[in-house]
Amino acid sequence: MHIVKLVALILACPVALVLLVIVAAVCFLAFSPSVGPAPDKAAQDDYRKKTDLFYDGQFHNDKLAPTPLFTGEIQEPSPRRVPEQTLPAVKITSFPRAEPGKLTATWLGHASVLLQFGASNIFLDPMLSDRASPLQFAGPKRFSELPLAIEDVPEIDVAFISHDHYDHLDLRTIKGIDAKVRAYVVPLGVDVILRAWGVDGKKIHALFWYESVELAGVTFTLTPAQHRTGRHPRKPNRTLWSGVHMTDGAHGVYYTGDTGYCGVFKEIRDRFGEVDLAILQNGQYDRGWAKIHMFPDESAQAIQELGAKVTLPVHWASFCICNHAWDEPIIKLTEAAERAGFALATPRIGETVDYDEIEKYREKWWREYN
Repeated sequence: MHIVKLVALILACPVALVLLVIVAAVCFLAFSPSVGPAPDKAAQDDYRKKTDLFYDGQFHNDKLAPTPLFTGEIQEPSPRRVPEQTLPAVKITSFPRAEPGKLTATWLGHASVLLQFGASNIFLDPMLSDRASPLQFAGPKRFSELPLAIEDVPEIDVAFISHDHYDHLDLRTIKGIDAKVRAYVVPLGVDVILRAWGVDGKKIHALFWYESVELAGVTFTLTPAQHRTGRHPRKPNRTLWSGVHMTDGAHGVYYTGDTGYCGVFKEIRDRFGEVDLAILQNGQYDRGWAKIHMFPDESAQAIQELGAKVTLPVHWASFCICNHAWDEPIIKLTEAAERAGFALATPRIGETVDYDEIEKYREKWWREYN
């Protein structure tokens, strides 16, 4: 009876209710497995020894550009931030291994791509949940179908995770696929979260920018990006963010991860030469956070600087974490490609792109859902 009276008193007092919500949120962030821990003091000491970009308990973008989270500008939300209907996906129930010497890429929505270098299956930013959130009843909800169920994910030689934001690193997905994953390649600090989720530390390769590891016949080299991290609002940038360059000797692929426009693209070309396929972040940009995601004109400039033979734009058509229209990123980038003459692959969600037949994947399918 006393508990009932206490609850009634709290509900009758707005200030008490607000305090209760705050306490509940703090407890959730402190103890929820989906949030994950931050690197401890010993790990932070190791980061300081490895790079001068880690100080004051955080990683920094000093060698690229000052990168504030917010610019202070306000962008009006578009009335078309999500489509009027759920976007369909090509359904996948099995994933045959590609042939040696072949390169295929299957876009699974947002930034998730299942990449096949010959006989190797590489999963970029695996995220197969309905919400990009620590909660599955609140937060950005997927507005496209999932092409691949977690239980149908094939054996994965390497999973690469670019950073710790919820739309790229998801507890439910990792728990569901970990038994099928032979190895993980991640930026420094993400390994701490994976181990807390039960991933065997022997499978995890945590690297800094331009460190490399060879796995399953593919060389993975982490690349710089201009971004930020943090699963806990009071613990920003405790983990690193990155892109990745991958090569098996026959093909070179570069995935940008999330990044603002910066000088890294020329640097990538200088180090690795022209890449066959660039998997490029193009979406969820906003003037309010203009330094950490690229606008379409910046994405187009990045493609030119990379000298990529073909580009697959990702990070759009699944979640609304921005104020632009859901299809604006691809409309503007395809217009830029037509003006400048560079090649884009624009598959439907769930469609497998065969690099040797790339001209087949240039359909402007989003026009069907305006």
